[in-house]
Amino acid sequence: MKKFILSALILCCSFVFSGCKTENVYLGYISDLKQNYYVGDQNGTDITAFYGFREEPFINDGKVGEKIYGYTFKLGIIPDDVRRSVEFTVDNKTYSAVFSLDDLKSEYKAFVEIKHLFDKEFTLNLICGSEKTAVTLRSVVPENCISYETAIDVLTEKQQPLLNAYTENGVFNAEIYMRVFIHNDAPYWYVGIASGNGKLKALLIDGVSGDILAVRDII
Repeated sequence: MKKFILSALILCCSFVFSGCKTENVYLGYISDLKQNYYVGDQNGTDITAFYGFREEPFINDGKVGEKIYGYTFKLGIIPDDVRRSVEFTVDNKTYSAVFSLDDLKSEYKAFVEIKHLFDKEFTLNLICGSEKTAVTLRSVVPENCISYETAIDVLTEKQQPLLNAYTENGVFNAEIYMRVFIHNDAPYWYVGIASGNGKLKALLIDGVSGDILAVRDII
């Protein structure tokens, strides 16, 4: 009986301590995150979406400001000047946004602020002028892709000297950008470290193994 009680106590303690893992401090320095990627099609026009959060307003100063969560939508080539927008409903509330041209990247984008993650897929209405069409967007991120939290753990474990180079008096003086993307059906994490001086350290992490595949300086 005593052995049973002792074993039960050890098991309970293991659950307690496993649930008390300290959050990686570098998670607090992420200022731009795209953690899920969705793809859809409407009459030959590609529509994609990223979910995550971003600093608002965005300032490349090595510091993390207020974060807003939501979906960034992007349309393929638009052959006309018809006004286009998206709308979808969550918990009986409708969210919408109008596409506008991002002059920097020559892309049509729309952003919907909402703190709600669709894991697999969701359906929205794509509105083109007076026409409204339902489009289903599906996540193309495979289930075996590591999370952004795990990617940060990988960065901490394998690139601590690099992170230390941005640290002074115990303070990390940079902000982190993260984005999941798919190439040839394989997932990857892009990680950028910016200190606000116009330079960027970019890393590529294998989305399955967690191996760091490349580290580059970008000016």
